Amino acid sequence: MSEPLIEDPTTGMDAFLKEGEVAAWSQAAQILGLGLQLNGHRVVLQEEEDAYHLNIPEVPELTPDFIAPWAELFVQDHFDERLPFRWLNYPGWSQPIQSESTNQITPAPDRWWESELGGRAFEMMPRLYDAVRTSDDPAAAAATLLHVGQLSHHQVVRVVSAALLAQRKTTLWWPTIEALADGCTSDSETIQQIAIEALLRVAPGHPILKTLPQDNEPNDGDELAWTSIIVPGTWTRFRRPSWWRPGETLFRYLQNEPGVDDPNDGTLIAVGEDLYDRDDHYRWTGGYTVEDRIAAARDLAQWAAKHSAPRFKKVIAHSHGGNVALNAAAFNGLSIDMLVMLHTPPHQRSQAEWSLIGERIKRIIAMRPKFDFVVMLDRCWTGFHRTPVTGNFPSERVRTLKVPLWFDHSALTDPQAWRKHRLASEVAAEFNHVD
Repeated sequence: MSEPLIEDPTTGMDAFLKEGEVAAWSQAAQILGLGLQLNGHRVVLQEEEDAYHLNIPEVPELTPDFIAPWAELFVQDHFDERLPFRWLNYPGWSQPIQSESTNQITPAPDRWWESELGGRAFEMMPRLYDAVRTSDDPAAAAATLLHVGQLSHHQVVRVVSAALLAQRKTTLWWPTIEALADGCTSDSETIQQIAIEALLRVAPGHPILKTLPQDNEPNDGDELAWTSIIVPGTWTRFRRPSWWRPGETLFRYLQNEPGVDDPNDGTLIAVGEDLYDRDDHYRWTGGYTVEDRIAAARDLAQWAAKHSAPRFKKVIAHSHGGNVALNAAAFNGLSIDMLVMLHTPPHQRSQAEWSLIGERIKRIIAMRPKFDFVVMLDRCWTGFHRTPVTGNFPSERVRTLKVPLWFDHSALTDPQAWRKHRLASEVAAEFNHVD
């Protein structure tokens, strides 16, 4: 499964009543909005102007822990029903459930979302969402919705629900770990990134993390660089093939797309005509910490120096790859004519940092979709990483272009999105303003 390019999300209760990929991702957006509020991140939701379009109900912060058995009690009290299993805490990777008949520990059901559990969750989630809006305890109803969401037929709903519960850093029950582990091997880059980031925090030794492919290729060489590069974001080392590697999807598109009104004019130069495509192209660990990005910025400046590239013509950076490039300009003296950031989370920087960036990067454009799941969750882990963030880049330094697509953290790495929304033309027009 890959992400759908969503231009018209389903809003409110309809997200829980309709079927299909658009409804599933819209349902996950509702759960994300509720979970942010429960976890004390209401300001993140308030600063994301597109949240209002989704019609997400308001709920108060949930201060005490709301463990899984309490969710079961909520279902019993409000619907006079019981979930078809007991939530049993167990200190193993595959959190098991307890058989009511034999009182013995058994493994969690394989592909539980296709079993009776998934069917019950599908039937129950609209009623829980309605309880969020109508009951006298909306926070408890929303927390129960998150727990039950881990059993959903839809992987994006399971993983977003589990990531929000993992964020509370409390006792985790088997569906949370299982949903995140399953999401680590998703075909969806957005789902995979959410799952990996959450699982690394709550279960960093989980075996699934050791099975993921990693990019351990050498990153050096002494050939003369061309003038433009791609800087990938976090966790891209886990994905093969990758859109950003030479010869892959977006890379090939950028090498051939002129980015002007008449793409059939053979005299025009493509936006990425000069992308560096040799085997020793720049890449970094893709780690999530501040230290990872600082090291990557230093390595980027060193890579440029080693390849005799005193400045880059264009740097196209995805996710935290954008912050790597900004760090390289602020702290390592890297010079860039134009930086194009795709889905990059805005982190707060001092005026002195932005002044240095302004001296070394002539033009910056940030392109992003609406209500990017990964960027929204990134803002909520900042206490853990000691990195203050903000909702937007400073407008006097960065031109922000919001693309009319929703949720997907890899939407702008898809050539289809570039073609439909004429993004190459935006990049070309912006580059024409470089002094």
